[in-house]
Amino acid sequence: MPRLFLRFMAPVARDEEGGFVGPAEWLVQSAGELAESSVRDDVANLAAWVEEHAEWADDPARVVAFVPAGETLATDCSVPGRNAAQIRKAAPYAIEEFITDDIETMHVACGALARGEPVRCLVARRDSVRDWLDCLLAAGVAPGCMTADAMALPVADNAVTVAYDGESALVRTAEQIASVDLVNLPSVLAALHDQIEAHGGAPMLQEMHGALSDVDMRAAGFTESAQADAIHDSLLGHLAAHFDGTERIDLLQGDFAVRRRAGAVWTRWRAVAAGLLAWGALGLVLAASQGIWASRQADGYRAAAVELYKETYGVARVAGNPASRMRRQLGQAPKETLGFHALLGNLGIALDEVGGSYKLLSISFSERSGFGADMLIASLDVLEDLQEALAERGFELEMVSAEQQPDDRVRANLRLAELS
Repeated sequence: MPRLFLRFMAPVARDEEGGFVGPAEWLVQSAGELAESSVRDDVANLAAWVEEHAEWADDPARVVAFVPAGETLATDCSVPGRNAAQIRKAAPYAIEEFITDDIETMHVACGALARGEPVRCLVARRDSVRDWLDCLLAAGVAPGCMTADAMALPVADNAVTVAYDGESALVRTAEQIASVDLVNLPSVLAALHDQIEAHGGAPMLQEMHGALSDVDMRAAGFTESAQADAIHDSLLGHLAAHFDGTERIDLLQGDFAVRRRAGAVWTRWRAVAAGLLAWGALGLVLAASQGIWASRQADGYRAAAVELYKETYGVARVAGNPASRMRRQLGQAPKETLGFHALLGNLGIALDEVGGSYKLLSISFSERSGFGADMLIASLDVLEDLQEALAERGFELEMVSAEQQPDDRVRANLRLAELS
């Protein structure tokens, strides 16, 4: 399946006609190979290129957008919270001390969330994120992931990765990303070298799409570097080839979360679904008629049961269900267990507390097998938060099976029961 990779070089602006302008680069990757040469042009020309080369670019699962690392801030912070939803809400306030702008003007995206662990955050101006998205939308492009370009660089412990791009370079370590002018690069690398050594590590330098001179290498404190393979003639080609969806923080969260389009399978079966819906409506009418008849029958049976209870126990009135009361009198009352509606209600409350991206595909319930749910969730972190939220309410959520989906989501078969 071909994928479109785009890289903005700077925040976009609007021209006199209301369109978007700004430098950008894009290319298509197919089956793991770069099928097209990269195009570096003004975003004003993106729509025409998409119409000719990537008509499928309105599918979020096939589009990745990179924004300038210099327009973002990546940092770790400690965020209190009992679950993922609370941590995500509190993150902007923990970030506030690291920025000089009003936090309300900034968009804070979080990496993987775990209670008691530092939270990795990526921060960008809210207006810039909105402009980048509006620019892509105007060109017929719907990104499924948007992150800083330096986030696409490979990363390893004690390593500094540098990717050269004209008069500047992208830099990434296990904890930091940056865009640095070449004249300042040796001093930045020297500081990172000393920082790694101070923590007891052996600093390593990996270079892509270029190399330091021998003089700058010595000034930075490194004796040698590892050169990444020349995969492509452009920096974006390198970024696309090394992009790992698990090693990045996606800006498309919160107000900017992706709303994925209906799949082609749904489009083909829409007419069939309409027919089934019509038959379903007819079935509901018939079921309602049967329900009214059954209700009248039940009223008759209940009246007979009430009279039998009065006659047997010599009472003038019966409170509650006479059949249940008679079973308790005889010591035959079964153990009471929560029913379908109670289990479903507690699952819904827990999902609301946890938040995150999820989709409930189906549910099942029977007295024998209990309550089951088939769900699509953003990650296993969301599932762990859901388990914790339900445990606090006195329930156990068991994962019967889990399957990774092509769009990085997880399909999980779950079973819900009261804690014994």
